[in-house]
Amino acid sequence: MSATPQPSTGLLAVGHQCSAQYCNLVDFLPFKCQHCEQKFCGEHYLPASHKCDKYDERKHNRVAPSCPLCNTPVAIPVGQDPNIRMELHITNDCSVMTGRTKESTQPRCASPRCKKLLFAPIRCDKCNQQFCAQHRFPSDHTCETTTTQIPSKPVTSTTSNANTKTQDLTNQVSAKSNAAMAAIKRSIASTKSAMKPNPSSSSTLQLPQPVQKSTSSSSKTSLNPLSKTDRRIKAERQSRMKAMEERAKKGLLSEEEKATLAAEKAKDKGEDCMIM
Repeated sequence: MSATPQPSTGLLAVGHQCSAQYCNLVDFLPFKCQHCEQKFCGEHYLPASHKCDKYDERKHNRVAPSCPLCNTPVAIPVGQDPNIRMELHITNDCSVMTGRTKESTQPRCASPRCKKLLFAPIRCDKCNQQFCAQHRFPSDHTCETTTTQIPSKPVTSTTSNANTKTQDLTNQVSAKSNAAMAAIKRSIASTKSAMKPNPSSSSTLQLPQPVQKSTSSSSKTSLNPLSKTDRRIKAERQSRMKAMEERAKKGLLSEEEKATLAAEKAKDKGEDCMIM
């Protein structure tokens, strides 16, 4: 003989039955009424659904009506007739009827197109004005730095001193550059005029004469090819000889310069023979 299975009551301890009179539904996540503190299901948790006897609509469902003229919310105290309170507002406080505007102490966003009431204002570090979270960045409210809160005299003096120093430095640099360019142009013009032959004048361009050694012993000695000084002297003499040869090809050398060139060539050949 088989025993009939007993119904399991383990799940009944998890949830709770709805306290509504004709519901008694077991809800695993019941709602607790804040007025009567009883538990209800999702269908009867509202005070109007389960007809809560401790719920007073005049106390808990208070809605401040707006004035039909100025559109301002009018607070109605507990126990006062809303019609009487609205009539008092229209007679004494309405800005349309009285022509008086009540200044609000609540700060507003300084952006011209916003003007929102600021419950948590954000002050800009540059213009020192208050803005909402949407216009808090300088790029969002076209920030213009105000100079009224910053002392003008020290800033003006430091700025003018810096501008004066910068202008003085610029003038000095430009004057020096102009002087350098003028000197370069004069040197180029003098070199060109010296290179051109002048048939009306008998004076010729005097080239620097080769340095003659004072002692006889130094004239007889040959140049040391390993010495930097001797190599520089030889290079300068060869450069001078090339310049004179070029002028000789053009027929611009005088008799004295021709003799100097011939002496330099002979001296160069003698040094080559001694080195060989």
